[in-house]
Order: sequence, then C-alpha cells, then structure tokens
Amino acid sequence: MRADIKTNFIKDYQPGPDAVVELYNGKFTDVINGAYFPGGGSIFIKGGKILTTPEAVNEPEKINPDFQVDLQGKTVMPGLFNTHCHVQMLMPTLLPSWQETRIAKRYRQMQLDKNMSDCLSHGVTYIRDAMSDDLRLNRILKKRIDNREQPGPRILQSVIVTQPDGYFSQKYGLVMRIMRAVLGMPTLDFDDKESGILVFPVDADERTVRDAVDRAVDERGAEAIKVPEQRMNLSSLKDDLSIMTMGQLEALTDQARKRGLQSTIHQVTVETFQRGVAGRVSSLAHMARDRNLSNEDTAALIDADCIVEPTLSVGYDVAWPLDGVPAADHPDMKRLCEFRDHAFSFADLADRFYIPELRESVRRSYEYFITGRMKLLGLIDMTRMMKLYASVASYGVENFRKLFEGGARMALANDGGISPCTPAMMGHELALFDLFLNHDPERRVFSGAAALKIATINSACSMGVQDRFGSLEAGKVADLVLVEGDPLADFHVVGSRAAAVFMDGRLVVDNCGLEIRPAA
Repeated sequence: MRADIKTNFIKDYQPGPDAVVELYNGKFTDVINGAYFPGGGSIFIKGGKILTTPEAVNEPEKINPDFQVDLQGKTVMPGLFNTHCHVQMLMPTLLPSWQETRIAKRYRQMQLDKNMSDCLSHGVTYIRDAMSDDLRLNRILKKRIDNREQPGPRILQSVIVTQPDGYFSQKYGLVMRIMRAVLGMPTLDFDDKESGILVFPVDADERTVRDAVDRAVDERGAEAIKVPEQRMNLSSLKDDLSIMTMGQLEALTDQARKRGLQSTIHQVTVETFQRGVAGRVSSLAHMARDRNLSNEDTAALIDADCIVEPTLSVGYDVAWPLDGVPAADHPDMKRLCEFRDHAFSFADLADRFYIPELRESVRRSYEYFITGRMKLLGLIDMTRMMKLYASVASYGVENFRKLFEGGARMALANDGGISPCTPAMMGHELALFDLFLNHDPERRVFSGAAALKIATINSACSMGVQDRFGSLEAGKVADLVLVEGDPLADFHVVGSRAAAVFMDGRLVVDNCGLEIRPAA
C-alpha cells in the first residue's frame, strides 16, 4: 500500500456532544476475554463516552438515540496505542548524508503531519512520546490536533528525570551540539523549563529526587516519568555513564505514583531489568540484550506487576549480521533478515509511511546497512556502534520470547521515530511478535486475540489510562476502530488501515461511507 492512498478524514461531524448516537450492526470485540460480545447488540455514545455495550443486561431503561449509524457488519475494536515512540524524531535514515539532512529538515513538517495522520488511519488513537528535547514542539502539535487543524492521536508526554552524566543527561560538547542541530535535534539546557530532561544532583537525597519529579509535573507538564538508564556511552562506546542509586530510583517511582503518573525505564541490560523491577517502575522499555534473563527474573517481573514494552522494531532498525559479531549467525538474526528482505522491506515502509520526497533516503539506508557503508554525514563511522546492537537479534529476542511464554504482560510500542519506523506502524511491530514467537509451525503461541489485547487494554494499563481507555466498556471514552476481517483470528487486522475511526465519540476517519441518520 503506497503512502499516497488517501484517507477520508472527517472534520464536520453532525451529531452534537449532547446527542445520543447508536452504533449498530457491528461485531464488537471483548478484548479482555478475547471474544466477541453476543451478536445483535449496539453501542450507545453520548458526550464522547460509551453509555452501554452489547452485553449490558441490566439497563435501567431503554435508550432512545438521536442518531443511528449502521456499521455495515464490520468489526469494532477499541482505539490502539503506541506506548513508546519519538514524535519529533523525523530523520528518514540512521545514516544520513549532509544532503539528506537538508532534505529531511526541509520536509520535516510534512512528514510530521503524515505521521500523525497515519496514526488515525491505522486506528492508533493514543501515543506516548518517550522524550522530547524541546517540550514546546509537542505542545504546538497537540494544540493543532486539539483544534482539529491536523488529524492525529492524543499525545501523552514523558519527561526524563535523571542524574548528571548519564544516558541523555550528558553535557554535549560543541561538536555534538552542531551534529544534533544538523540532524534536526537541537538541545536546551537541562535547567530550561522547556527542556524535556530534568537533572537532579548526583548525590541527591530522597527529598530532592521527589522534588525533581514534582518539578517535572508542575513546571514542565510531565504526564509520565522516564528513567534513561544505560552505562554504555554511545560516543566513547565505554561503560562510563552514571546511573541512579537504588534509593534515588525508588524515591522517583514512588513519587511518580503519588502524582498519579506512570514511570518507565530505558533498559537494554539484565542489570537494569533487575533494578527496574526492584525499583517498582511501571514499565520496562526495550529488551535486555547483553545476556539471558533467568526464570527468577521473569517471576520477579510478574510479581511486581511490571509491564514490558519490547519495541521489537528496534531490532529491525539496528540489528544487522555484521562480520565479527556472534549474533551474525543466530537463527533469529536470519529470520529478521528474511523478514526485512521479503515481508516488510525498507522499500515497503518507504512507500507506505513516508512522503515522496523522503522515500529514497529510506530505501538508500538499507543499501548502506547491507553493504557496510555505515557513516553518519559521510564522516563518522558507525560500524562499532552497530555491532553493539547486533545482539538485539540474539539475546534480545531470546529474552523477549522467555518473558512472553513465561506470562509477562506486554504492551505495544515500536520506538517509532527511530528510522525507518514511524509512530503509526503497529502492524509492523505485531508482525515481529509473530515472527519470533511463532517460528515453530508446530507450536504457535501468538494469536490475534493476544495481539489485540496487547494493543489495547494492556497498553492502556502501561500508560495508566485503563480506567478510561483500552476496552469497550460503559463509561469509557468512545475511541472505536472499524476494520475488515477478524482480528481475534488474524493479528494482521490489528494496526491495518482502518475502515473508520471514532475518537471521543466523533467520527474522524470514514473510508467506508458510513451514514449518520436521525433516529426514526
């Protein structure tokens, strides 16, 4: 499917906010139980919320709708989520030349608008931005979406709270500042109230850490708290970055809970996995890729009620069979390469998710990776760094499989913004779930019902909004996605191009010609 296939976005929706709208003749999904609600029912919407669902048996009185919508027998799901993406990261390749950086900056706004529109086109109504150097950029975008100037999902904003000299909290030198500016990633001082990174002193006591969380919420509008823990310095490739003490981490997560926010930790090692679970973070982003997790690690995760956001798309982006790395001959690396060559190629993603002006950059980056020409701006050799990431397709996938089969609760995220993936590509992420979990044709452990649950109610829990989103229940916000096919049987349906989308009870996408009629 090419990117220039049009989506019919609806700006003017006839029923007012006080009107009662009946949606009937649909197949309504019960995502919690992996089933359909009993046939023949309807969903009633008023004021942007679901009044009643098809399984309701004790309605106080018959509801008389003001308007009715025939759903044409299509399947109805809750709105989908992306719990970890990077809205403002818009470079179409990880290895841009100087010319490609100029082109990307020129068309930055067009690609951003497309990314947001694509989310709604594929039924993604809620995303969490994992970090933004300049919080003003997303505020502007959210205002445009709220004012219906731009189709797009809700954006829940994370703010990083961390110690000095850590991952994302290093003081950049002149060369790094210039390079980030060229790549469209300018930085603010961490003390600037518009910075998405807030740093407390290295020797901060518990009260100081709690105050930093409060500042992130009250001063910078944080809707989630992110911990960017990683010892590996991506500039020196040495383990010389600092991390919080356990006392600081526990104070941070506890204060986030007291403020009603979720906390999420960037974890790519077993050490951080264990620290995150012990420190009671709400969710773990990415996968440990340095060694294998143990059965005890899985049990501790489940006991802590911590959710995993595996972001398998990171492996798609950065794991390549380079010479001299043990993961090059790993069976999962071979599966990934086959997947990139045939199932979801860079060229496919370029055509489907990028504006025409940037497609060639996406396609060319694939050639750079497979030929080993890994130079940033034509000058900086990235080969050593990419070799470090190769283990995502060995230890990372093995740990993902172990956690899933061990019963860990997982949410849907793809780190979208890291080229060539965008925030809308949830179908791509679920295809990677299938690739690594259903590799044995005699033992298929990943189903459409599991995919739908991960993409909806599990992800709502990861973002802390499960009381209002994530399932078709009375009292919840009326985010509904109409699709062709059976998502409970076929995971490909989840995240595919939607037939129609309701958001806050309003019809915002209509690709199937729904008719809104006054009730008889």
